[in-house]
Amino acid sequence: MLKAFIFYNLLGLPTISTLIFIINISSDFRNFPGFSRAPHPSQFSRFKTLFYDQILEMFHHLVDFTSDFAIDADDRLAKILITDTTGFELYVKENNPKFYQSILKTVKTYAKSHKYDKTFDVEKYAQSKMPKQSSSNPEAKLTYLNGHFGYYQKVILATNGFGLIRDINFYNADNTLQLNLTPQEIKDEYDAKSLIPSLETFFDLHPDSKFNYFLGDSGFDAVDNYAYLYKRGIIPIINLNPRNNSTLPQPLFNEDGIPTCPNDPELPMTYAGVIKGANRADRIQFICPKRSLTMSDSVKSVILDCDNPCTNSPYGRIKNITVHHNFRFNAAMPRNRNEWINLYKIRTVCERTLKSFMQINISKVNKTLTLKSNIFLAGITQLIAFIIIHKSKLTTGHLSIKTMVA
Repeated sequence: MLKAFIFYNLLGLPTISTLIFIINISSDFRNFPGFSRAPHPSQFSRFKTLFYDQILEMFHHLVDFTSDFAIDADDRLAKILITDTTGFELYVKENNPKFYQSILKTVKTYAKSHKYDKTFDVEKYAQSKMPKQSSSNPEAKLTYLNGHFGYYQKVILATNGFGLIRDINFYNADNTLQLNLTPQEIKDEYDAKSLIPSLETFFDLHPDSKFNYFLGDSGFDAVDNYAYLYKRGIIPIINLNPRNNSTLPQPLFNEDGIPTCPNDPELPMTYAGVIKGANRADRIQFICPKRSLTMSDSVKSVILDCDNPCTNSPYGRIKNITVHHNFRFNAAMPRNRNEWINLYKIRTVCERTLKSFMQINISKVNKTLTLKSNIFLAGITQLIAFIIIHKSKLTTGHLSIKTMVA
């Protein structure tokens, strides 16, 4: 059965029905997987659910098995890790465009009847009212991906420098839509928070894997990610994200390394302790020096005694400094160097690998386990194809699968 799925993915067949048709008309193709006759379509579905754990185990075994081949093929590119996030749409009613349009229509009627002004964002309010998960499959979560909202199984995909799959990680994160954030900002938050857990899982499963560089888009631009990669001895090649650059005046630092008031460089900010969090770098917090606490009726309240505040926050300015300050800007390789620019261009190979996996969406899969099996089987197919190409020296391209099939 596994051989049949590998041929199915290698040939890029659109449906299982097409595979069954080929098995029926070709005795050679039927004999190679060991079939006496064409299996029933339900047998293919049951295989993916019953043997999911074995499929997953085989994928991770092939990742380790191909590591030395990848280094032999191209030592430099093999030691580059590229990560990107995407999602695979599940075949649920909430992914029908008419579902969102009905919510939007209801919100427009509601806004009109309550005579809201023009500042009321109908689209964003409608998006916040979408259910956070599908009614038929709770694992299909509301997510903003590929330019629109949908109900996806989110995944973090990692490849090496020439596009060979290294990891497929299904990582869940909070998908609450905050009205003060744009959809793209929500996606960037997910990207930033999901990298460390996914890499921790990867290195636990593949402890012998070594990489010199990490390539990621600006969604991974977070201090914690730089600190984690620094501890791993990996140089980050990550573009700066404009969302992380505040328009507020920035605090300066005095001779003792203490941040000072943005409007008064002679006034040091007040130390407020160390903030610790799971999967985050430790932070030293400093607060506005003109902020004080009062107690009234056993309730604490903050008073800000400032005639010229540098922020609209009623709590005053807060500055959190990572223990190793500042990984984002003090990068191991400056972003204006040609080497950095050329390395960052390689990142697109991961996106091309993603596009080849996106063909799985046409299969209209409703069950999460079946979808995951499809994705891991696609990864297994690519890894086996790479082994064949590398061993046979058929082509100059490491992943010229179409040339190999032809």
